[in-house]
Amino acid sequence: MVYSNVVTIIATIVAWLIIGGLVLIKHKKLQDKPKLWKVILIVIVGMFSFTINLNFQGVSMRIPILPLGVLLLMFAFRNKGESWQKYRIYAWIGFLGQFIFILTSLLTIPVNSVLYPEEELSTYIANTHNANIIQTHPSGEEYSLNKEILSKQIKSMKQESVYSEQWYQELTVNPDSTKVNERFPYVVIDTLPKWGSGFEGLIYLEKDGKGLLVSTAAGQYYFRGEVSVLMEEQR
Repeated sequence: MVYSNVVTIIATIVAWLIIGGLVLIKHKKLQDKPKLWKVILIVIVGMFSFTINLNFQGVSMRIPILPLGVLLLMFAFRNKGESWQKYRIYAWIGFLGQFIFILTSLLTIPVNSVLYPEEELSTYIANTHNANIIQTHPSGEEYSLNKEILSKQIKSMKQESVYSEQWYQELTVNPDSTKVNERFPYVVIDTLPKWGSGFEGLIYLEKDGKGLLVSTAAGQYYFRGEVSVLMEEQR
């Protein structure tokens, strides 16, 4: 299942509303009003640009460098000087729209940090009703997930440091994969993240049942509880 970040969706809608507002304000001021569908087309074409992709605090942004759409329209209207004067402002509004999207994207960073804090497990696991575990390594034993204990510990599990190098070295000590003492031999499945967070990733369960490693595109987060969430399978 694909989850969408509600803050990002709202920011995108706000950006489009601002662009639409600028277009309508300009359109109302003109005595010789161009057809609205042509204006919309000019704005969309004006948005095309040469961009540089950047990632800032987990937010992907495209920084516009060269207004290709505006240049294309200038070329298309090269023999229609009066028409270009009428539509030029809308082409530049389209190019300006790229910066409006960047601004609204930047505003999502502090909002997301408040609504969906990375240091809280409840951001990644909010519902355990259908939760289960899959054994992904032979060093793990045949256990099942105690959903009740996991649910009770979500609020109390503390974030700790991720010792990725140390854990990797533990894996590479013995080249025989069947004899490796895998630290996280289980994957937790069928949980639901906090509504609107848009979290997508994997949640690994530690062998002792007390640690959870949340792996996302933005990074890894390790949480540790006091009680094991593993229990022997009932036959």
